[in-house]
Amino acid sequence: MDKGERSRIPFYYHPDFSGYDFGATHPFRGSRFDRFMRELVERFPAVNERLEMRVPQKASDDLLMAVHSKSYLERVNSLETRRGFLSPDTQLLPGSTDAARLIVGASVAATRASVECGTAIGFGGLHHAGPNYGEGFCIFNDVAVSVAAVLQEGLDRVLVLDTDAHQGNGTMDIFYEDPRVLFISLHQDPRTLYPGRGFIHEMGKGDGEGYTVNIPMPVLADWSMYEMAMAEIVIPLLDAFQPELLIRNGGSDPLFTDTLTNLGLDLDALTGLIGMISRETRKRNIPLVDLFLSGYGPYVTEGWLAIIRGILDEEMELVIPEEKDILPPFQEEQIEREMRNTLDKLKMILHPFWNVFF
Repeated sequence: MDKGERSRIPFYYHPDFSGYDFGATHPFRGSRFDRFMRELVERFPAVNERLEMRVPQKASDDLLMAVHSKSYLERVNSLETRRGFLSPDTQLLPGSTDAARLIVGASVAATRASVECGTAIGFGGLHHAGPNYGEGFCIFNDVAVSVAAVLQEGLDRVLVLDTDAHQGNGTMDIFYEDPRVLFISLHQDPRTLYPGRGFIHEMGKGDGEGYTVNIPMPVLADWSMYEMAMAEIVIPLLDAFQPELLIRNGGSDPLFTDTLTNLGLDLDALTGLIGMISRETRKRNIPLVDLFLSGYGPYVTEGWLAIIRGILDEEMELVIPEEKDILPPFQEEQIEREMRNTLDKLKMILHPFWNVFF
């Protein structure tokens, strides 16, 4: 499919996303959305022209209750009225719930649009919210609601590929026993980062056993480590599972400059990861929805632009004015051995469920 055929990709955005904000001293501010849109339009107008901006609607209670309990929705509403906390890092401020519903609505709309158009984009990835809990800056789980929506509408197999530096514990918990959803997460070693979930032995339960695949990435993992994980685990599972839709979520926090994480991707590597996912889904005619909103520190916008660059396969000059440290050879070898060991162990435990691993 050439660029002309792929033009005018749906991109869901609403200015009221800015209400998704946790306060002046919090690492997640709602201003990130408008800032990104300004940078996209001003610096890359030709790229912006390839995107068809669509306005989402807020998710209803019925839509949210496909994955969240009614009692949880009531608790969220009650906490917001008194500026309460879902978790120590997630305070509900006035307007945050409406903004969260907009983000969920956008992700669901983008997911539906991808089934029709082939590719769609949205701001999303609130993957730490579970059936009856919210945490990690996540109020509602837009990824899970999107999956539930298309399953209810007739799809039978959905692959969620979570490349956020933080493991998507909420999405995992929601679909832990559901074989219709293959959940794959590439995330920083959970021994070193919140939420402390996502070890290789967390593989699903009951009918869903084998349909949760966690790939912990070593601290400082670079592009070569991600290429190994994609080539040896993700792409074989993509072919074995043959999903009718792939949802990728994750923002800029695998970048080496992120202030909350410790991975080692640069802008070109982040583009390379997203580009690989986009190419592999196009090659197999699998609809792709790409959702991003995470990332912390001064280069979130540049990271998000790197994601757009990967999806659209466009030339975009992006810069981070910090140089990545060059690791000594012994440390590079140690990281590679750790990655190799993880992948080998993972193949062994996946073998009983997936015959692509021998």
